[in-house]
Amino acid sequence: MSKYISLLNKIHIHPLLWLVFGIAIVTAHFKQLFILFFIVFIHEFGHAIAALFFSWRIKRILLLPFGGVAEVEEHGNRPFKEEFIVTLAGPVQHIWLVVAAFILMKLEIMSNELFSMFFEYNLAIFLINLLPIWPLDGGKLLFLLFTHYWSFSQAHEKLLLFSFCGVFILTTVIVWLNPFQISLWMIVLFLLYSLFHEWRHRQYMIMRFLLERYYGKKMIYNQLKPIVVEHTDCIFEILLQFYRGQKHSIVVMKNEKQQAVLDENELLHAFFSEKRVDEHVGNLLYY
Repeated sequence: MSKYISLLNKIHIHPLLWLVFGIAIVTAHFKQLFILFFIVFIHEFGHAIAALFFSWRIKRILLLPFGGVAEVEEHGNRPFKEEFIVTLAGPVQHIWLVVAAFILMKLEIMSNELFSMFFEYNLAIFLINLLPIWPLDGGKLLFLLFTHYWSFSQAHEKLLLFSFCGVFILTTVIVWLNPFQISLWMIVLFLLYSLFHEWRHRQYMIMRFLLERYYGKKMIYNQLKPIVVEHTDCIFEILLQFYRGQKHSIVVMKNEKQQAVLDENELLHAFFSEKRVDEHVGNLLYY
């Protein structure tokens, strides 16, 4: 139990949420402020508790006006089921929250007006977080789907491009339906900032994935996926073809004939430990 309570020390409040706090105080919307903070807090704690249950390393819990981010030290190498559960653990909190609020209303502990406000905020945060845009929960679920069909690096790039399109569509809808809603524009600005930051650091994201695959906790893979390459292919370019959740054997070809089959750890060792960054994979067969 103490390890779950220790999560409170990892809570950080995003500047956008402080801005919302300031607006609420100036406009005397204290009730709305409390409801918003409570829903966001429960949402993020759902993610964090699920992550801690699977012994993930949690860096911090960042609270946002419409959800938050539970930042972890796991970089795409945990089992699919774990990542799926941890991602859904936030949105599912909204289900029991509205049920509990409904019961309180029926017991006349909560007024109809307060329930309506709680229901509206709860539904809004739930729906926003399920938008298929990174880094929202919907975007993370989409990323899991993409990694099933493409390599980690390809899935990450496609996700970001898809998310940029999603923000463009969201912006168009806001302009069309409610262009003067400040909170919606705050969400758009946050999403754009997050996406540009992620795009600029996309190579770093891939390197963390590969580093953890080499140095991190060894996973048991249920699938073996051979990667067929030419002996002149660069080691790093081959590493970019790695899939999450699958073990790779590297089939090296020369003049349409198989030369050797390498284990993925041989390439990772050559890249990270021996610093053979720009070499061809064929050189591993002779040195």
